[in-house]
Amino acid sequence: LRSQIFSPGDYICREGEVGREMYIINHGKVECIIRHKETNRREVVRTLKEGNYFGEISLLKLDGGCNKRTADIRSVGYSELFILSKKDLLQALHYYPEAKEILEKLGRER
Repeated sequence: LRSQIFSPGDYICREGEVGREMYIINHGKVECIIRHKETNRREVVRTLKEGNYFGEISLLKLDGGCNKRTADIRSVGYSELFILSKKDLLQALHYYPEAKEILEKLGRER
């Protein structure tokens, strides 16, 4: 687990990128931006704040096994995020299968 600071407007990840880590928001806010298939317009669909997390969908292959990011994530103001690598996440979930079930359930609902 490592910490990283993002500046206002920084993109943390982009839709279609290969997911190699997940993020936990320690301080600040980020926006989740989705491209609508019909209009091809990008829209902020959710704002995440301290204590929220993202990036688990691609790591757990809940995107149909593609291991790709499903949205753009952009920092609102200055944000400090904890970054958890795929290897470390999968190792932790091996020891805590209940947590894996919860993450998978919540990831499918997003």
